[in-house]
Amino acid sequence: MLVGLVSDTHGVYDPALAAHFAGADAILHAGDVGSHGGHAAVLARLRELCPAVHCVRGNVDDDAAALQDLPDSLLLTLAGWRVLLVHILADAAAAVQRYQPDIVLHGHSHQYSVEEVEAPQGGVMLRVNPGSAGPARFKLKRTAALLTLPPKDSGERPQVQRIELAAKAPPRLPEACRPKKQAASAAAGSWRPGGYIGSRQRQRSRTATAAGAQKRLRV
Repeated sequence: MLVGLVSDTHGVYDPALAAHFAGADAILHAGDVGSHGGHAAVLARLRELCPAVHCVRGNVDDDAAALQDLPDSLLLTLAGWRVLLVHILADAAAAVQRYQPDIVLHGHSHQYSVEEVEAPQGGVMLRVNPGSAGPARFKLKRTAALLTLPPKDSGERPQVQRIELAAKAPPRLPEACRPKKQAASAAAGSWRPGGYIGSRQRQRSRTATAAGAQKRLRV
């Protein structure tokens, strides 16, 4: 069984995935599909490549539609393997203990990684972060992955193939871009292209302004 792995698209659909995921039986997305909206547009493009697209919610999939549509975690059985999808690996300890997966797919860091660790139930657990197929960030390469799953009872191990994408990402899908003046929730702050100006950031700005004013008064 061939499975396309992708994460942290942030509203971007890269057409190059069509060639890499050709023949895939399923596509798994580890969250941050959109960017405070627009997840449905990205998933619709992925479903044009393969109807079986499974996805979890990331920390920036925080609009009402994503909160309704996307789960925090998802357990699948593929070719007999128990595959757990989460976004942030550090937050997944309870889900790993509960579901005892053979494979954990995660994202969030934008850093590609493949590792085998001891499973809670004994044996070996495979953990895969396909990296980010969205905008390049943190000086990291844009990546995705292909997972080959032999039948679990075959005795063979899953194989992961790294996919390197172009350094510059395509623009965000128009459907995933909100109008500049669109209001955001008070908790999230004000939306702008590229993200939210959150309440904490505004508080830091006010604190810095106040500190500057006090410094001027002391001079």
